[in-house]
Amino acid sequence: MPMPGVFKKVAEGQQLQRTVGTVDNPKRFRGQDFNSIRESCLSRRQLFEDDTFPASLTSIGQQLLPKDKLLSIKWKRPNTANRDPRFLLDGASIFDIVQGEVGDCWVLAAVGSLTLHRKFLEDVIPKDQEFTYKYVGIFHFRFWQFGEWVDVVVDDRLPTLNGKYLSVQPRSNNEFWPSLLEKAYAKLRGSYQNLHWGFISEALVDFTGGIQMDFILTKPPVDLRDIVLAAAKSGSLVGSTTPGGQQFGNVELQNGLVRGHAYTVTNATQLTCKDLSGAIACNNRTEDIVQVWNPWGQGEWNGRWSDNSPQWERVSPEIRSKLNVQRNDGEFWMSCQDFIQNYNQLNICNYTPSYLDFESPQFIWKSSSYFNQWVRGSTAGGCSTADDIWKNPQYVINVLESEGDKRCYNVAVALMQGLSNERKYNPPWLRIGFAFCRVGSKGVKNGSQQKYSRQQVIETINSGLERSREITRSFMAPPGTYVIIPFTEIKGQESEFLLRIFTKTKEIEESSSTQPDLREDSSASFPSDTPSKNNYSKSVPSNVTSTPYSNGTLSNEIDSRNTMPTPKAVLKRYQDFNYENIFYRYANQRSEMYAEDLQKLLNDVIITDQTFVADRGDFTLDACRGILILMDLNANGRLSLDEFGRLWKRLNLCKDLFRSIDVNQTGFIDAFGLKKAVQETGLTVSDDVLSVMVMRYADSTEKMIFSDFVCCMIRLGTVTGVFKNLTRDGRGLYLTGEQWMQMVMSS
Repeated sequence: MPMPGVFKKVAEGQQLQRTVGTVDNPKRFRGQDFNSIRESCLSRRQLFEDDTFPASLTSIGQQLLPKDKLLSIKWKRPNTANRDPRFLLDGASIFDIVQGEVGDCWVLAAVGSLTLHRKFLEDVIPKDQEFTYKYVGIFHFRFWQFGEWVDVVVDDRLPTLNGKYLSVQPRSNNEFWPSLLEKAYAKLRGSYQNLHWGFISEALVDFTGGIQMDFILTKPPVDLRDIVLAAAKSGSLVGSTTPGGQQFGNVELQNGLVRGHAYTVTNATQLTCKDLSGAIACNNRTEDIVQVWNPWGQGEWNGRWSDNSPQWERVSPEIRSKLNVQRNDGEFWMSCQDFIQNYNQLNICNYTPSYLDFESPQFIWKSSSYFNQWVRGSTAGGCSTADDIWKNPQYVINVLESEGDKRCYNVAVALMQGLSNERKYNPPWLRIGFAFCRVGSKGVKNGSQQKYSRQQVIETINSGLERSREITRSFMAPPGTYVIIPFTEIKGQESEFLLRIFTKTKEIEESSSTQPDLREDSSASFPSDTPSKNNYSKSVPSNVTSTPYSNGTLSNEIDSRNTMPTPKAVLKRYQDFNYENIFYRYANQRSEMYAEDLQKLLNDVIITDQTFVADRGDFTLDACRGILILMDLNANGRLSLDEFGRLWKRLNLCKDLFRSIDVNQTGFIDAFGLKKAVQETGLTVSDDVLSVMVMRYADSTEKMIFSDFVCCMIRLGTVTGVFKNLTRDGRGLYLTGEQWMQMVMSS
C-alpha cells in the first residue's frame, strides 16, 4: 500500500538519514568524505596526505619484508614518476594488472574478474576521479563490509622498492587504477602486510556484496559442469586456486602453474575436434576447455591446449584464430579435465546464487539479512550437544510447493562472523557453522509458532564447522518449515554475526493466483533505500517467507539485482473498474470523497451480504476516518478516485479472507481466525502484536466483526510498509518529537 500522506511527510525527512551503506551512498570509512577533502585541498592548493594511512612502515607492516628492504621503501606520487599519469586508460582491463612484491594474488585474481563484468566494476570504482580533473592527490573506492558498502579514501603516494612499485605494477607505466585500488583495499584491511596471503573467497565478497561458494575439485559435485555453465551465463565472478599454501611460496611447477596461487577463470567453451586427417570425427568428439589468467601477468600452463599445444590443430582455423592468442600475458587455455586435476578449489560469486539456476531459470532469488550476536549466558549456546545448539538464535523459513523441476537448489545460507574476530583471535576467526533443520507441527496448538524445539525436528543438515570468515551452503529443500541455527564451536564464545538467507521463488508475474499481499504497493509509491538502477524491490514472495525469532534484526528483504523490478501484480485479481461508478455515485459527482461519504458507501455496498451482518456491524464514522487517513496519499482529508481504487481492491481482499475463515457465516472471527488471515496475506506478526490487535478491534469475547476486521487489516498492511520505509536498521524509528506527534495523532 502506498505511503499515506501524513506518514510520507515524516518519511521524506527520514529518507536521507537511512540510505547510508548502499552502493550509491556508502558509509565513510574512518569518517573521511572524498568530496569534502578534495574541495578543501583545491581551495588550499595543496596535495592530500592521508594521516589515517600514512606513507610509513605502519601502513606497510613490520613483517611483510626483511628489515633492509623495509628501510629502502620510498613513497612516490605517480605524477613525480611519470609525465602523463592516468587513472584509467581506455577502460579497465585484466591486462592492466601485474602483481608486485606483495603476495596478494587472491586480491588481484578477484580484481581481474571484476574487469570482466562492468556491473561489478562500477560498484567498486567511482567515475569522478582522474589525474587531469580536480587533481589534488586523492582517490576513493567502494567495498562491501559486513552488510554495508563503505567508501575508502586514499592519497596517491605509492610505495616503491628499488625503483619498482611494491604493489601492482602498471603494465602501461602510466595507468594507476590497479595500484590505487590495491592501496585502498590495504587500508581497509589494515596494512599491505594483511594482503600478503589470503582467500579469494573473501575478496570476491568484499568487491560485490554477493554470495560466493567454494567447490572442492578433489571431490567435485556431480553437477559442477552445469554450475560452471550457469555461472558463465549469469555473469558470475569465478576464481580458482592451486594446491599448496603459504609455506610453499611462489614455486613454479614444470607445467607452468604456480603452487598455492590464485587465478581468475575468464572463459569456458566446448570445442568440436577433428581427427588427424582433418575430417570431423565420426563420434563428433567434443572437449570442454577453460581459460585462466595468472595475476603475475605472465607464467602460463604449458600442457594440453596451451598456446603452442598441438591440440589447436584439431579445431577449425576460424575458432583457432579467435581463441588461440599466443602471447605471454598470463592468460591461457587448458582442458577441464586438466583444470580439475591441477586446481583444488573453484570459487563462484554473484549478487545472488544465480549459478545454481541450471535446473529452474524461471525462478528468481530473494534475500534476507539478519544482524545478531552470540552472547555468553544468553545466545552463545555453541554446538557441543544437541541441546546446546538450540540455545542459539533461530531463524525460520517456510518453503511451499513450487512448480517445475523438483531437483533444484532453492535455499542458500551464508553465515559471516564479525570482522573484528580476524584480529581478536590467534589463529584468526572462530570456528562457526549452522544447522539447517526441517521441523514438523508436533506440539503446535494453533497455526505457526515463533520458536521451535529439538523434539520437533524431522531432519537436520549440519553445515560443519569452519575456521573462516564466512561459511556458505546450498540446499534442495522440499516443501516445509525450516529452522536455521547459527552457532560457534564452543559454548560462550561471543561475536557479532551476519546471516544471509537466499530463497528461490517463482517470478512475481505468475503470483497473481496466490493469496495477495497487503503490502503490494508499498515500494511503488515511495522510493526505497536502495538505488533503482539495481532493480531492488521491497515486496516479499508469497511462497517463501522468512522470520527472525531472536534478538536479531531483519535488515532487508529484496529482489535479486539480476532480475527485473517486481511489478504491482499481487492484487491484480482484485482489479474491478466498477468502483468508478460507485465512487462518483457516493461522492455526489465530486472528484473527492469525504469520511461521511465513505461511511455511507461502505454500509450500503459492502455490508449487504449475510456473511458480514451482525450486531453493531455497520462501519462507524470514526472507523471510516481511520480508513481514509490510511488511504489518503495527499494528506488532504479526502479520497481521490485513484486512492479509492486502491481501497476497493483491499475491501474485496478482506471480503474473501473473512469468508474463507468464517465458513459457518457467524458474522465474526476469533483471535485464531485473525492470525490465520494475517498469515495468508504473507504478513508476519508476533503473538504480542496479535494480542494488541485483538484488544483494539475485537469485543470482550475476542470476537471481531467484518467492519473492524477491515480496519485492522488495512492498518496492519499500512504500518508494515510505513515501518519498512522509515526504519534505518530494522530495529526502530528515528523521529523528532514533531514527527512522532504527527504519526500518533493520525493513527
